[in-house]
Amino acid sequence: MSLRTLRVYGFLEDDQGRVLVSAERFRGMPLVKYPGGGVEWGEGLREALAREFQEELGLEISIGDLVFFNEFPVISAFDSQYQVFSFFYRVTALGPLDFATSAEVEVPENDGERPVWVTKSKLMKVPFTHKIEQEATKAYLQSK
Repeated sequence: MSLRTLRVYGFLEDDQGRVLVSAERFRGMPLVKYPGGGVEWGEGLREALAREFQEELGLEISIGDLVFFNEFPVISAFDSQYQVFSFFYRVTALGPLDFATSAEVEVPENDGERPVWVTKSKLMKVPFTHKIEQEATKAYLQSK
């Protein structure tokens, strides 16, 4: 069977040049990633990313350039029948960044998310869960 899933994520910087990372537990699995998630049926990539930022952070965003997408095969950690394609965009907040954040990249005990601001100098040291985020981080840091 040839099943695929699309995922979309955003690189959001604050006025101090820090980048937002999400430490979360989803279906019991610990994840460290960027804000974003799955593209629903009938959605475009940018529409899905805007929805994900609204759902996760209550934040409206402007979506900029595509920074990275995986050209290598990735099997879903949740269902091995699916191959994952992830797209990472540069995003800008259209409102104040007044959502709660954590001081450390620490996955919650129960299902949920913790956004964390990380300085660019420490971004490569973040323990991202999957190779996609690691490669996207490299592309993001090289893109400016």
